[in-house]
Amino acid sequence: MLTRLSCTVEEMGLALDDVVILLACNEYFVPYTAVAIQSIVEHMSPDRHYDIVVLTRDLTQRTIDSLVGHLPYPNMSLGFLNPEVALKGTKLPHHGHFRPETFFRLLAPWLLPNVKKAVYLDSDLVALTDVAELFDTDVEGCLLGATRDADTVGMMLGYDGTVGPYLENEIKLTDPMQYFQAGVLVMNLEAFRYAFTVADMLSLSTVRVWRWLDQDILNMLADGNYVRVDMRWNTLMDWKGIRREKIIAQAPEELREQYEAARQDPAIVHYAGPDDRPWDYPDCDMGAYFWDYAKRSAFADVLEERLQQSQTTVAGKLDRAKVSVIFKGIMPLVDKTFPPGTKRRTRLIKGYVAIGGDLG
Repeated sequence: MLTRLSCTVEEMGLALDDVVILLACNEYFVPYTAVAIQSIVEHMSPDRHYDIVVLTRDLTQRTIDSLVGHLPYPNMSLGFLNPEVALKGTKLPHHGHFRPETFFRLLAPWLLPNVKKAVYLDSDLVALTDVAELFDTDVEGCLLGATRDADTVGMMLGYDGTVGPYLENEIKLTDPMQYFQAGVLVMNLEAFRYAFTVADMLSLSTVRVWRWLDQDILNMLADGNYVRVDMRWNTLMDWKGIRREKIIAQAPEELREQYEAARQDPAIVHYAGPDDRPWDYPDCDMGAYFWDYAKRSAFADVLEERLQQSQTTVAGKLDRAKVSVIFKGIMPLVDKTFPPGTKRRTRLIKGYVAIGGDLG
């Protein structure tokens, strides 16, 4: 195993013959990725071997050494793979809080050409049980396994009237109700290679700016034909107290029940959202899980320093004040004046987008 950023899978020297786990990050985000990795390794089975591959373009050697040196586990290996061999300089369009690294999962089938299956995990999550159980999901005959997205379905059914037409008319889903959340995936890499090419992925990634970027692309490609994974494997935090009471509350009863059941017994907690993340707001929903692993992770000191800066510096206080005004003042007023499910709410959102507003 080479402990440096590799250009090819051969250079990494990983076995890649049992549990393969993929993450993607950049140099700034790596402390949060380190927490995800810490949570994974603390639940590994001694009877399995785990290869964790980080897809990245800019990790420094010092960062790589810190990650590898912090994880001396005999039944796991850590590798770092540069996706530029597949990107070939392609500029990946993104917006809002999203980063280009989110597209790297689309390239995984060709970056790991001899690997049949892998679990892909976003870096803003923690695992509370053995990810090998998720890896063992049978995805034969499908591109992937994923959890239905109660959040997006709730938006479509009342909270945001622009979502349904977008999923139906622009992504062209046969049944938008089957839209899935792509932060946790069991990817059938072999099936992707059979059906598509790298050129297909890059073309779809750059043809326009998608609302939820590569997640929309994956939903378009699967079009509802995917293995339904229990929602406990991708338990979304109750972002700002809005997701649970105002958005998922609009979803069908079966999805609401699945979400509530997942919250009672989460296998993976996913801190999806543009802000209110545990590294800045430790008291956010299910934030205690994050800090439990963070204090034992490779960059615990960096996380503590960033938290302090967000709480005490002028810039950090201003950002918190801005977020507070938006979510405690403006949004409740909008909900009261433009209630979910009304046409005037949909017109408001369309107008907001027309003047450059970001709905990511």
